[in-house]
Amino acid sequence: MSLQRPSFGQDLALLAQQEMAAGRLGRRDFVRLIGALGLGAGAATVAGSRAAFADTKEITVANFGGDALAAWATAWGDPFTKDTGIKVHLDGSGPLPSNIKQQVQANNVIWDVSDGDGYYGIQLGDAGFLDPIDYTIVDKAKVWPNFAWKWGVSDYVYSYVLAYDTTKVKGVPTWADFFDLQKYPGKRSTWKYFMGTGEPILLADGVAPDKLYPMDMDRIIKKAKTLGDNLILWDSGASSQQMFMDSEVTMACIWNTRASVLKRDTKGRVDYTFNQGIRTPGAMTIPKGVKDPAASNKFIASCQDPARQLVLLKLLGNGPANPAASKMATGDLAAMDPSSPANIGLQINRDEEWYAKHYDDAVGQWLDAMSG
Repeated sequence: MSLQRPSFGQDLALLAQQEMAAGRLGRRDFVRLIGALGLGAGAATVAGSRAAFADTKEITVANFGGDALAAWATAWGDPFTKDTGIKVHLDGSGPLPSNIKQQVQANNVIWDVSDGDGYYGIQLGDAGFLDPIDYTIVDKAKVWPNFAWKWGVSDYVYSYVLAYDTTKVKGVPTWADFFDLQKYPGKRSTWKYFMGTGEPILLADGVAPDKLYPMDMDRIIKKAKTLGDNLILWDSGASSQQMFMDSEVTMACIWNTRASVLKRDTKGRVDYTFNQGIRTPGAMTIPKGVKDPAASNKFIASCQDPARQLVLLKLLGNGPANPAASKMATGDLAAMDPSSPANIGLQINRDEEWYAKHYDDAVGQWLDAMSG
C-alpha cells in the first residue's frame, strides 16, 4: 500500500490550522485561505470543528483538596461554566506560597486562580509573584470591609474557635479556661503551624483584643509552655477532628468548619463557641503570568454571587465573603457562619498585614520552641 504525500496546499492548510489554534490567525482568514488553496468545504468544516475546540477554554483553580473539591465544583465551578462556557479544573494539591513562587520563577504557571489565606496576597503580591485583582471586574463592594487587597480578595471567611467536649466541660468555656487544668483536667490542642494560635494564647494571658498586634512571641511561647505535656499540636483538619472523636482532648482551638462537623457527628457531645474567635479571610489570588487574567477575574467575580456563597457555607461551612450572603443565611446556616449578625461581633479580625510581614519568622520561632 502506497502512502500519498500531502500536497503543498494541504501543508499550508495544516500550518494555518496550527496558527489558528495558537490564536495567531482568525477563523475568517483561515476560511479565506482554504478557499484560495482550492481545498473546498471539507477542509473548512474540519477547521471549524478545530476552531471550536481551540476556543473551548479551561481554567485551573487550586485549593486545599478533600471535601473542598466537590464543594467548590458545586458552588462555584459548575455555575461558572454554565455562565461562560469556560471549564473549571480544580486542583487540590495545596496552593502554598512556595508552590506559587516556584511556578512563577519557572515561567510555568498552571494555576489560573489560587486559594489561600488573606495574607498570601499581600506577601506574594508585594514580592512580585501575583497579578493584581481587576476591580473593574471583581466588585469590592461585595466583600467584607478590609478583606480586599491589591493582590487578593476574600472569597470566604472562617474562624479559629474554642471547641470543647461537653461531657468534660460545663457551660461555655473561655480561653482562660483553656489554660485552667485544675478546673477542667485533660489535654488541650492547637494548630502546629501557629496561624490562629497566638491570639487565643494572648487573650488567655490577659491581653486586650485591641492590643493583640504586634504579637509578642516570647509571651505566647511562655504561656503555651505552662500546659506542658497537656498541649498537643494538630497538623491537619482531620487530626483536629479525630482527637475529639477519640476523646483524647478536652478543649482545642480549631477551625469552625471542623467544629461544626464535630458538633453534628457527635450529636452535640462536642460543641464550640465563636466568643473571641479569630475571624480570618480566605482569599483568591492570580499567579503572575496566567494566560488569561480576564478569565481568572471573571471566575472570582462569579464566586461573589451570594446564593453561590450560601451553597459553599452549606456544603463546607465556609462563611460568605459577601455581606449580602450572610444577611440571607438563616437557622443552622446562620449559626455556623462566622459573619452572621449573632457571631461577627463576638470575634477579632485577624491582622493579615501582620501575618504577611511576620508569619515566616513567627512560625519558625514557635516550632523551635514547641519541639524543645
